[in-house]
Amino acid sequence: MVGERLKKVRMKNKIMQKELAVILGVTESTISLYETDRSDPSDKIKLEIARYFGVSLDYLIGVVDEEVPYYSDDRFLMLPEDMAKGEKMLLEEFLEFIEFRRSKFIN
Repeated sequence: MVGERLKKVRMKNKIMQKELAVILGVTESTISLYETDRSDPSDKIKLEIARYFGVSLDYLIGVVDEEVPYYSDDRFLMLPEDMAKGEKMLLEEFLEFIEFRRSKFIN
């Protein structure tokens, strides 16, 4: 799974294996081995890959299928994939209401 995801984000970002090898301090053949799942990157390398491409480790190792950002904070919220557009709009309206309420009653 790591290999498939690594290749996907590398190609999406238009980075050659050779370039990524230099960035990670490994050989080009090592990147090839990672991408074909013939070798598993160390946890340290996985973390470097996730940081470099801005994806979460959960995405990289296949726990989640969406490209969740590497850095997230309390403002990040994952919604169900099957959530209807109307439901998302209602949620956005509710969040706007909360912000409005906070600005009126907290300040």
